[in-house]
Amino acid sequence: GVWNVVTVLFRQGRADRTETIDPADNARAAFEGARGGEVVTRSTRNGEGSIYFTVATPIEVAGDLVGVVAITSNSQEIDRLVRYEREQILQMFTLAVILSISLSLMLASTISNPLSDLAAAAEMGRDRDTRRVAPSRVRIPDLAARPDEIGRLSVAMRGMVSALYDRIDANEQFAADVAHEIKNPLASLRSAVGSLRFVKKDEHRDKLLDVIEHDVRRLDRLVSDISNASRLDSELVKEEEEEFNLLKTLSNLCQYLSQQAGEKGVDFIIDLPSDAISIHGLEARLAQVFVNLVTNAISFCEDGDAVRVWARRRENRVLIVVEDTGPGIPEQALTKVFKRFYSERPQADFGKHSGLGLAISKQIVEAHGGVIWAENIRPTAADPTSEPLGARFVVGLPV
Repeated sequence: GVWNVVTVLFRQGRADRTETIDPADNARAAFEGARGGEVVTRSTRNGEGSIYFTVATPIEVAGDLVGVVAITSNSQEIDRLVRYEREQILQMFTLAVILSISLSLMLASTISNPLSDLAAAAEMGRDRDTRRVAPSRVRIPDLAARPDEIGRLSVAMRGMVSALYDRIDANEQFAADVAHEIKNPLASLRSAVGSLRFVKKDEHRDKLLDVIEHDVRRLDRLVSDISNASRLDSELVKEEEEEFNLLKTLSNLCQYLSQQAGEKGVDFIIDLPSDAISIHGLEARLAQVFVNLVTNAISFCEDGDAVRVWARRRENRVLIVVEDTGPGIPEQALTKVFKRFYSERPQADFGKHSGLGLAISKQIVEAHGGVIWAENIRPTAADPTSEPLGARFVVGLPV
């Protein structure tokens, strides 16, 4: 075998100093030597060339020698035992290597390959701004069925990519809406400027100048609102939220806005709880929401109408309600009032509002984990098709 060859190689060139003597005589000699109280080890070779090892050790009791134990063994037996142990070690080593290779292949198929696929998809998304632009969207492998971290990573990356494309679509839609909204006053402005060259009467010229001034103010307001709306997302992320007294903020705003309502002959009613209600958020941004809701309510009211602002706490939420006794909201507009650039106003107010106020308010409220909705005010048992008694806007925020 292999071990025999190795043994022979190591033995070559080495002087053989083992004595040739009968194993029995060697054992007796070792026995006699051990009677002196020392352990004796001897080796010998018989007439056939086999090597024998003999070990003799004395047995003492209370310092007195009571016997001697001698053991003689053929070297082939020892070689066989050593060879067996070495073969066992070799088998275990071979098994460990095979097991390691199998585990490596399994890990490669279950971990490395999926991670490589995820990395390749991410790199494809990174390289979309190069000349190698893929015709379709980046597809992240769906590994949601896996219960491990790779499955969670796949779900997170798919969600991230989906949110990114939703944001891209929203930006594209926003740009299209902006272009559409700017076209209207520009077309009116171009028409007025073109007509101004041919008008000779001063009264007609004054009317055209009023139209030009109105369209310029409309464009200025539109551009300002668009700029605020486009920066809102980044500002909401950058600004640091703090805890503040919501009722105190509402009270201060209502005291200021009640003067505006009084100048228009509109009654302003404030109904706030006496106990403070503290929330965590951006006070200035939420104040912007309530100012927009109240000023909208006042703008739809006439002399003798009323605006009511009230708040109530409901378990883990606080409801802030702005009501008015104006004309209400057309039923078909209830689902549209929070869309960008949508405005349902009287003809006299045309061009005075960009239609972004409620859309911005909705974005701010939802960034705080809240909800906002609009509804018409009707008596409990009233016919849904009857004329509304006014409009109601409700904001729900977590406490």
